Amino acid sequence: MPVSIPADATRCLHYGNGMFLTSDLMTLEQRFFLNWNALQNRMLYTPGVLEGLAVVHAGGDRLTVGCGAGFDAAGRFMVLPGDGAILTVPGGSSASCYVHLFWPDAPSVSRDGTTMDLAASLRIGEDAAPENGVLLAEIRRDSTGAVTEVIDRRQPVRSRLPASLSDVG
Repeated sequence: MPVSIPADATRCLHYGNGMFLTSDLMTLEQRFFLNWNALQNRMLYTPGVLEGLAVVHAGGDRLTVGCGAGFDAAGRFMVLPGDGAILTVPGGSSASCYVHLFWPDAPSVSRDGTTMDLAASLRIGEDAAPENGVLLAEIRRDSTGAVTEVIDRRQPVRSRLPASLSDVG
């Protein structure tokens, strides 16, 4: 089932002289640009990895994930900035687990309330197919729960554009 288009995706400000820009109006404008960008990405590209985000076994129960970016199924641009991240694989199970990159559920807001951080987050879970994220790697474990193998499961973003105009239905 396709992801729905937000009802306010086409609403933006109509600026005028002397207009007082409230935080509600600015939030509407911000939502317009975030929704429009995500909609454009979703229509043009498949979900996947644009760059980086390699998962490497760092020894023991630790993994490193390199910085990078990708799109989720909704077309949201997910970025893992800086030097990437270090993850700890939970023990207690021999089942495979998976590393996913997710759009932030609740972006963190600065103490003074003036900025939001839209950096993507990493999670290790049992589910291999996230709807609101991108699969990065499969982690295989032995009977004691120790990491034995890290399998790269990154899929590159692909264009949805037809090869030629004759392919347009």
